Amino acid sequence: MTIRPVDPALCMALFVSDTPCYSHPDAETVRATVSSTLSRLGRDECYAQAAEVFGDRPDVALNRIQWARELCEEALTPAGAC
Repeated sequence: MTIRPVDPALCMALFVSDTPCYSHPDAETVRATVSSTLSRLGRDECYAQAAEVFGDRPDVALNRIQWARELCEEALTPAGAC
């Protein structure tokens, strides 16, 4: 069994996007959101904005990063990779 983790920058891009945390977008929407956010902000800015949220609102950030990671794993990990 091979585990291929999702690039953390992709999770950060979803984390800092405008997508509401209570939503469950489909894989295509997650991929499009991650791509557009990375194109608009770049990796460094995604990390910087996420760090700001973790510093200001760690209670909110924890739930949001878990949400983003789960969605990214579903949308961005090839089937059967885990």
